[in-house]
Formats: sequence, structure tokens, C-alpha cells
Amino acid sequence: MIVDTHVHVVAADREAYPLHPTGVSLDWFREAPVTVERFLERMTAAGVDRAVLVQPMSAYGFDNRYVIDSARVYSDRLASVVIVDTADDPARRLRAMTAEGVSGVRLFAIENPTLSRLDDANALPLWEVATELGLPIVVTILSGQLPELRAMLERFPEATVALDHCAFPDLSGGPPYEKAGDLFALATQPNVTLKVSSHLLEQAEATGDACDLVDRLAAAFGADRLLWGSDYPQTHDRSYADLVELGRAACSRLPPADQRAVLGENALRLWPSGGT
Repeated sequence: MIVDTHVHVVAADREAYPLHPTGVSLDWFREAPVTVERFLERMTAAGVDRAVLVQPMSAYGFDNRYVIDSARVYSDRLASVVIVDTADDPARRLRAMTAEGVSGVRLFAIENPTLSRLDDANALPLWEVATELGLPIVVTILSGQLPELRAMLERFPEATVALDHCAFPDLSGGPPYEKAGDLFALATQPNVTLKVSSHLLEQAEATGDACDLVDRLAAAFGADRLLWGSDYPQTHDRSYADLVELGRAACSRLPPADQRAVLGENALRLWPSGGT
């Protein structure tokens, strides 16, 4: 079982699903857009069983309709994670989206016009509701914001948190990745898991072998707290099949049971219903 925990999709119908570029200045959704139907074809060909569609802030902002609709139509294979505007009654909106089948909420705190800190008072209702409902909270931050994350993990010990891209750590210098000390210090917080994405693995390749990074993360956090995600098609410098192979190869030095955990079984624990 392989589960891709970090996928973005972009609709071909721009009238039904208009783009709403927000925050981070990226243009991947125009350079290499992939519809949900095309993605399903590619994930099947690559041997990926299920996937989590993550709302792309840069493409759609707070308009989650394409992610929600896609996961609803293909609920046997896909789950959805949304971004809620913290300035617009976020608790009510998240409850309503959960009733539509949404499987998680993304706290995107990088160049977000309504959320700059994870501990923002307007974000607290999302932490509370997600924890109450057992929804995974997918956190997108930069490494300098890790102290905020630690504080929230301690404030909400029952929350289930997945950290996107491991908070973009500084991997320069290669293993043992001394410049990423703040990331590894999070290993003491049992309610956080790490998304080991293609973006991160490609960074690790630049200083050596991606296996070195996965081995180091597994040693610190345990393989049961790592999740693989392609970041496709925001990461599109290679084919989807090649991104899947990158994930497999990066886990190849782990014991077989740990490989299965990172590549899919851990995701089933976070997203046990709907698409996963």
C-alpha cells in the first residue's frame, strides 16, 4: 500500500473553479497544472494506491471547492485537506466542510494574509475544532516558526499534527544535518508527524543521498512518525513516476516494515476513512 500524502490538483475548467492566487508567489499551477483525472491516471501507473489532496494556497487561496469536489467524486482513492480563512468564522466553516467529507485542515502560515502565526487568536478555534473532531492538522511553516509549533503541540497534546516539508529545514552541510537542530528537537513531541516530501528529498540529494535524511529522521522520530508525499505537481522537475521512485529509494535502507510504514501505512492512521 502506497499513499501519497501531499498532492495538489488544478481544474481545467477555470470558470467553475477560477484561480485565486494568494500569498506565496509561485506559478507552478500555470506552468504544470494537473487535473484530478490526470493525476489518478498517473498515480495508478506509478503504483500508488491512494492520495491526500492538499489545498494549494498559492493557486486557490481559501476556495477549497475543487479539492473537496475531487475527493468526493473519487472517495475510494482520495482524501481532502482544506485551508480555512481564520478571519471568517473558521470553526463554523471547518465543521461545515467536515460534514462534506473533508479529512483535515491545513494551517498555512507562510505569507498568508490572515494567518502569520500558528498561535494567532483567530487560529485557536481551528485547533480546538480539529482536535475535537479528530481531524489531522497539517501545518505549513518555515523552520523559524518551529517554536510556535512546539508551543501549540504542548497546548493541544491531543491534536494530530503533520508538518509539511518538515518546515523547510536547512540541510546544507549534509548529514547529520546540524543546521536543522530545531527540527530534530521536535522528536520529543509525540503528537507530530513529519511529511518527508519530494522537495525535501531533492534538497538532501544536493548534499549526498536522500537515504541519509530519511535514516536520520527515522532514528530521531521513529519510522512510524514519517509520511511520504510527492508534492506533485508543485514539484514537477521530474515525472510523477520518478517522484514515486525517489520516495521508494529514499526509504530503501530502512527495514521492510518501516518502508511500508513511511510509504503508506502511517498515512492510513491519520486518514483512516474516505480516500485513505
